[in-house]
Amino acid sequence: MMRKLFFGSLLAMLMVWYPFQLHADEPDVDDLSTRERVFVGGFVGLQFGTFTSVGVHLHAGYRITNRLSAGVGGIYQYTHDSWGIDTYSSHTYGANVFARLRTVSNLFLHAEYEKLWLESGRPVPNGGTDRSSISEDNYLLGAGYALHLSHRTRVNLLLLYNFNEDSQAYTDNPFFRVGVDVSL
Repeated sequence: MMRKLFFGSLLAMLMVWYPFQLHADEPDVDDLSTRERVFVGGFVGLQFGTFTSVGVHLHAGYRITNRLSAGVGGIYQYTHDSWGIDTYSSHTYGANVFARLRTVSNLFLHAEYEKLWLESGRPVPNGGTDRSSISEDNYLLGAGYALHLSHRTRVNLLLLYNFNEDSQAYTDNPFFRVGVDVSL
């Protein structure tokens, strides 16, 4: 709870601190080539210790209009938990499609459909490992704030809610995501 409060406060401060102004130097997408409308990015998550997690989420998108963009992405996450008696490891991989609608200045709405496959290696009594696999569909909706670092690079701060209440991939709801987009 404290972590959510901290990140929520940080996001609110950044939104107030960073000026709410339209970027006048931002070109109209009608004046851009197809290549210049494309952006790539993603985010990386790392945690080490008795609970280790390494996640890579990459995406590519296209600016359809000045306010609307859409894209696709790929996901991989490795998790290893050695807390307690049993050791547990899992691999999660999947794909997603997303759309972003810029509302006011640097604020945008984000909608995403994500298909995940979770494979876990839980120890079983005979000394082996049970390799079970499940799939889940996640429907994410939320808001974001884009911090422009340069004409081509921005950091995206997102607060997302997963409408799949039975998700095994997301334990926190809502959750924060911080990523980077680079325009080609």
